[in-house]
Amino acid sequence: MYAVYKQAHPPTGLEFSMYCNFFNNSERNLVVAGTSQLYVYRLNRDAEVPTKNDRSAEGKAHREHREKLELVASFSFFGNVMSMASVQLAGAKRDALLLSFKDAKVGLSVVEYDPGTHDLKTLSLHYFEEPELRVGLAPPLVPPPGSVGAPAGPA
Repeated sequence: MYAVYKQAHPPTGLEFSMYCNFFNNSERNLVVAGTSQLYVYRLNRDAEVPTKNDRSAEGKAHREHREKLELVASFSFFGNVMSMASVQLAGAKRDALLLSFKDAKVGLSVVEYDPGTHDLKTLSLHYFEEPELRVGLAPPLVPPPGSVGAPAGPA
């Protein structure tokens, strides 16, 4: 028997965001992650637009720059993103993303954009399957005895 999962709606909330060189070193992008989706935006700067009835002391019209976000790429994952960071690897033409996922065998993935396939390319995977490795170096916090939620001991 196989488990079937179908996502009815893409995530609407965002948990993580960063500004990095996702596509190449000459262009910075806004990268945001929401649950199981990764979105990459480009900041487009429109031409200067004169404002209405707004003149400076010298008689020149004020001009404002308008900027818009353009969705450039979207990627889906089969797990919930729990943390995200960017890193510049030695000799790389773009930044790589460090992604960790909730309740997955893959604890940490290092991925970067592949212009040949227009998709994410996995550079490395790090597994943390043993319970000792999942906990980390610091032991989990235990409430002090007698507090609400403390394990019941001998009375």
